[in-house]
Amino acid sequence: RWTVACMIEVIDERADSIRLEPPGEEGKGVEFWLAKGNSREYHQVKRQQSATGRWTLADLGSKQILLNFWEKLRNLTASCIFVSTHAAFQLDELADRTRRAASWQEFNQEFLNASQSKSSEQLKNFQQLCRGWNNCSEIEAYEALQRIRVRTIDEETLRTTVESRLFTLVDGEP
Repeated sequence: RWTVACMIEVIDERADSIRLEPPGEEGKGVEFWLAKGNSREYHQVKRQQSATGRWTLADLGSKQILLNFWEKLRNLTASCIFVSTHAAFQLDELADRTRRAASWQEFNQEFLNASQSKSSEQLKNFQQLCRGWNNCSEIEAYEALQRIRVRTIDEETLRTTVESRLFTLVDGEP
């Protein structure tokens, strides 16, 4: 259903094209890419994480999702979208914090400041992510995280959203 939702983006002219299961390295670890202007969004869709009901950085790392994202994000015009019915809470929080920060310095000082207990957890998660991304620099990780989005959506909401969007775009039963 997520793929259909993104196909609707093309039909509705909000995206230029979609490529399902691209061959070779380009498709490694993603279901599809969505082209928007000169950039590509790489989408990885996992229905759920049945073992725990959520996706930790360790889970995403063990399934090679983070490393596959890292390879895509080395292209500065690429972004990555992780979609699941279960939250990828640690990745989502880090990515959100990078987008809220005005700079790497602010992110480091205000969002990863180890003197605050909540930030200390974020610092540990950020360091874990850097290690999982081939021990990349903190600035490289910060810049890559700004281009990651996490979407948590249940099946029923996704179904009704797709049907509603299709209703306005096609004749007949959506």
